[in-house]
Amino acid sequence: MKQLLFYLFLFLGGTFPPAYANNPVNVSLSIIRTSDVSNGNIKSEPLPLLITLEDYTITLPATDVDYTLELRDENGTLVYTAFIPQGSTQIVLPTTFSGEFEIRLVANTYYYIGVLEL
Repeated sequence: MKQLLFYLFLFLGGTFPPAYANNPVNVSLSIIRTSDVSNGNIKSEPLPLLITLEDYTITLPATDVDYTLELRDENGTLVYTAFIPQGSTQIVLPTTFSGEFEIRLVANTYYYIGVLEL
């Protein structure tokens, strides 16, 4: 099911042009809920997240949530993870990456998903 959502996202325009020096690219990340009910209460869904990619630096809004950043290659293989503590607004990716990657920002009961081209 998750793969179907990923390919549907790509089909609906989820790919973005590569980011070159001094040319930031805005990337909208969709949300996927991993649990709709917590302690018997239905929680409201967080809004989609807008991040910016410039060179290999991702800028995101400061939040009160810790995230784990995951990058997956075109085969779905996890190739990179990084912890993003609450309040952080930037993370620099390794400059050795090139090509198209699925990006996930994973929280406890949901994650954001999008596509980056490095």
